[in-house]
Amino acid sequence: MDLAIKSTGIRLKIAMANFLVVALLGCMLRYFLYRPFAGFDYGFVLHAHSHMAFLGWVFMALFAFILSAFASDENKPVYVRLFWILQGANLGMLFTFPFMGYALWSIVFSSIHAVTAMFFAIIFIKEMRKGEKKTAQLFVQWALILMILSNLAPFALGPVSATQGKGDLYYLLIYFYLHFQYNGWFTFALIGLLLRHLEQRGVDTQHRWARLGFKLKLIAIFPAFVLSALWTTPAMPWYMLAALAAMLQLVGLLFLLAFVIKEARQPIMEMAKSLRYLLLAGALALLVQHVLQALSAIPALVELAFARNIVIAYLHMVLIGFVTLFLFFNLHLQGYLRPSRSTHLGLLLFFGSFLLSEVILLAQPYIRASAWYLFLLALSQLLALLILFTQMKTQHQPT
Repeated sequence: MDLAIKSTGIRLKIAMANFLVVALLGCMLRYFLYRPFAGFDYGFVLHAHSHMAFLGWVFMALFAFILSAFASDENKPVYVRLFWILQGANLGMLFTFPFMGYALWSIVFSSIHAVTAMFFAIIFIKEMRKGEKKTAQLFVQWALILMILSNLAPFALGPVSATQGKGDLYYLLIYFYLHFQYNGWFTFALIGLLLRHLEQRGVDTQHRWARLGFKLKLIAIFPAFVLSALWTTPAMPWYMLAALAAMLQLVGLLFLLAFVIKEARQPIMEMAKSLRYLLLAGALALLVQHVLQALSAIPALVELAFARNIVIAYLHMVLIGFVTLFLFFNLHLQGYLRPSRSTHLGLLLFFGSFLLSEVILLAQPYIRASAWYLFLLALSQLLALLILFTQMKTQHQPT
């Protein structure tokens, strides 16, 4: 058996196992909101849920996919060691955050993950600089740079909390981390992986629309952080900068979508129908996210945009509607998910539960039993992931 293929499959199966843990923690959180019970600290478990979602599921899956797509040798001893250090840190966070929240050992494990992730990014960027400079590589290189940038914020939380308390600066650092994770690391990496797949199918990603889309997205990513800080009600010039950044990144995305539709239509149409649906749903979620970010720059909508249920719906739309569906697309495309009825059932159940959850979250103030419905939908998502997990393979057969 090809060791490289086997290693990628094992890494992805571990990432999916982490996702199952995320879903289980989500069910516990949803049940607690429906019927609180003693001995359960909602905030602590929420920390575990979010850290495992970002670092256990998305990071580990991207780690495996990026190595598989771009590394000259994905099983170099350094990558193998880094993977297990990262997974060890994930397990450390899983067994500390639910019981102590942000305390000594949970901070130690999250810091180990952050430092290891940045070390991986640095050595991998150096390796990628020796190769081609196609658009896919540029997206992934900058994804790793933006991931490093995002990881600087958590290290500043302790000093800021100790000296200034949990004021505006503290929460701005959290939004800084989220912005450069969601809009930087996750988005750039997944676009880069998609372009890599298209390159392997004979599509020229050096097309001017793809390059322009990359440049606009990169230019916009830094001032676009202001979109995440509008809750501080800054002066009007900041709203104008936020609106400009939002429009730049939206136009950049439209150029990328136009490139895919024009230049990659044929290879996409040759994919299995389930793959096309996953790609379409993920792309629509990304487009909706960009449109919502542009709308959030309107002063009259800022208060609505930062309402708790809206924020949760938005974060889930990006993390599940775009990021997770694109990761499922990669799993399916590369043959790590069996093309079976069970796989299709799992995908439909997962996506359907997600859509209903989004609707309920948006209308939550008007739905009396919303907590119960959200708990049931969380259970159905957990069931869907269990089905998909049973359909995973450690050997791939690209479709």
